[in-house]
Amino acid sequence: MLGPDLPLSTHPDFRIRSVDSLADNLHARFLAAITGGAKTREPIDARGNRFVLPSTVLWSCSYSRPLRLKFPESQLLRVQFQRRGAGVTRAGREVIAVTEKQACVFAGEAEVDFPEDYVQLAWRVPLDTLERKLVALTGNPLARPLQFAPVMELLRPQSRAMLQLLESLLGLIDAGSTEPAGLLQSELESALLVAFLCSAESNFRQLLERRSPAAAPWQVRRAESFMEANWDKPFNLEALAAATGASARSLFRTFRHSRGCTPRRFLKQVRLQRARQLLLDPGSNLSVTDVALVCGFSDLSRFSKDFSRAFGMSPSALLQRR
Repeated sequence: MLGPDLPLSTHPDFRIRSVDSLADNLHARFLAAITGGAKTREPIDARGNRFVLPSTVLWSCSYSRPLRLKFPESQLLRVQFQRRGAGVTRAGREVIAVTEKQACVFAGEAEVDFPEDYVQLAWRVPLDTLERKLVALTGNPLARPLQFAPVMELLRPQSRAMLQLLESLLGLIDAGSTEPAGLLQSELESALLVAFLCSAESNFRQLLERRSPAAAPWQVRRAESFMEANWDKPFNLEALAAATGASARSLFRTFRHSRGCTPRRFLKQVRLQRARQLLLDPGSNLSVTDVALVCGFSDLSRFSKDFSRAFGMSPSALLQRR
């Protein structure tokens, strides 16, 4: 039973009505097998939507009749979020309910129950992507593989912030994919990865809870120069850490102390300055919306408020001068 709340609806990947065809499709895409539920002679309405981000993939799947699917061990971490109904994932001895209160996180072999009314969003994340992000955040190399607890509580403040980022990303995707939107998608994905690391229980959680050392003044200046030179590229923690030789958490701490803002806030000010230049450029025919997107602002109302606060007039008023 499917409804209008199936995520990623503007990016359909498959719709299948035969159980045999569905089995072939699931094996080809995920190496997954149907281990229970549907009988081969009965029709089924199986739908899957997919969106590929720079580092990860979002999937939303739903089936008109109950199914049990078996997924093999993988180097992809699979994070299951409930969108409607409730599902169950069995991983080893663990039996994890996927509800509005908790998500399931697994990379090993597992079986997933899809009841008839269940709609899930599955976020497939390469483990090495998370490991690189964690090293950039903390400045500490990992001596052993990164592992996560299978249950992720969603009612904690950190998890709620992560879910807000996820909803913003889904909204941006379903609003339509444009070239400027690629910058926003990449930055939201990066922020979502950081929020996930800060929300999920892992064997390296203590690195994120440990107080970070301060960055040197020259490292802060180098970070500023790097962001000014790369203002039109997605904000990238790994690149910033590599350019400065400091961990992202050290840079964030020292920026707050010495600059009164975070590196992201600094980059935002740089982009507002670029937006002002574009709005005043007599050779440009960009609208306020175009400028906002080019400069990495997805929320036009927020862009207008931030711009007015920074320069004392709205973007549309400044555009009239052009």
